[in-house]
Amino acid sequence: MISLTLLFPEEVDLEKLYKNAKAKIEQNDFKQAFQDIFIKYPDTYYGQLSLLELAKIELLKRNYEQAIIYLKKIYNSDVETKQYWLAKCYLKSENYDSAIISAQNYIFDSENKEKIETAYFIIIEAYIQQNKFKRALNTLEFLRNSEFINNNIPLLHFKIGYCNEKIKKYEEALRSYQKLKIDFPYHQYSYSAEDRIFNLTRNEKLEIAPNDIQPNNNLNNNKVDQENKLKKFLQVGAFSTRKNAQKHALDINNFLNHSYIVFEKVINSKNLFIVAFGPYENDKSLNKAKQTLEKKGFNSFLIQKYR
Repeated sequence: MISLTLLFPEEVDLEKLYKNAKAKIEQNDFKQAFQDIFIKYPDTYYGQLSLLELAKIELLKRNYEQAIIYLKKIYNSDVETKQYWLAKCYLKSENYDSAIISAQNYIFDSENKEKIETAYFIIIEAYIQQNKFKRALNTLEFLRNSEFINNNIPLLHFKIGYCNEKIKKYEEALRSYQKLKIDFPYHQYSYSAEDRIFNLTRNEKLEIAPNDIQPNNNLNNNKVDQENKLKKFLQVGAFSTRKNAQKHALDINNFLNHSYIVFEKVINSKNLFIVAFGPYENDKSLNKAKQTLEKKGFNSFLIQKYR
């Protein structure tokens, strides 16, 4: 029997070269290794695959045009993600029509549900950037009822709300934002939804005096004062700006009439301003406040702070 290694020695060597190049990622010399493979073996599978890796490198460096040049040189149909990465590069370089076409081509040819989901969001974002909000909304509604939506449900709800807001369907927008906050209260898009809800339901031109917010001197998110006691609060909002947090606190205080705090917290590398009412000395008073908030259409949940 003739050894396969003798029949295809170059293929075996190329696979090793490619894997060695991938292994050099942490050594910062992997780009040259991929370039060498492509230059020496441009028509082979691993030569074409090296082009894909070179394109990814340029994409990470935000050299989108160079990434596109590499991707366009790939003609081997076995490199299945070419159109996927082209769509990403076109979107980043603001060539939205090409991004849509490449994403559609990838969806048509691929069976990778995770990347198909991302491809749909590329199409949606391209439509949004072109102010084609109805088309974006139609794509979102299709995606919501498809088998492909799985990992990015919070983003789906946020984009549906945003597109409805842009076409002035404010009630539908509010429902999407509120659903996002209920289903994913701790997700980063939930905090963005909080801001959108606030902008839709409150007058942004109101001026709030700095002294209207109670100071937060007794709270420290990083160091716990062991002499203080852990107390119960109801968190009612998280905002990207202190101004919106202050307005929200005052609006709720008009009917809840209870002490509150506004404090800054870092979540997922993002600075957020948290609004919390309390402290509550017992569960009875806390539950009563929670019921009052629910009747007024405000969600809340228990947090504990040393104070």
